Amino acid sequence: MSISITTADVKRKAMIASGNTTYDSAISSLITEMQAALEYSIAPEYLAAATDTGLQATLKLGMLEVITADFLEQLVREEGRTEAFAVSGITVGQAAARGVELAAQGAKRLEPYLKSVLPMLSDALPMSTTTDTESEFADQP
Repeated sequence: MSISITTADVKRKAMIASGNTTYDSAISSLITEMQAALEYSIAPEYLAAATDTGLQATLKLGMLEVITADFLEQLVREEGRTEAFAVSGITVGQAAARGVELAAQGAKRLEPYLKSVLPMLSDALPMSTTTDTESEFADQP
């Protein structure tokens, strides 16, 4: 199952007004670029569990957080976004990076479902496939 993440989802999460179309193209490109890679990193059995709406909502939220975080970090790199000035001890300028925390939150949410946390195939296969004896499994570290 392919999870659907829209430009409107990212704008809502990034707190950009829905009527503001300034970043629509950039957001759409980012979704296209990142979503396939994020889905590829998730174990296929979790993506295929279409009837488990809670799981699908969790996966979508984690992916949305990671994509939105990347978008917020791209905004920081825009010309003029990192400028600040100070007058009488008051500094006006860029807020702290919000994308870093959001990316960490999304990654933590997706972590249990990633292919990288599943046991390696070689760890689960029997050492011997002889039918007339009992299967022996490799020692686990």
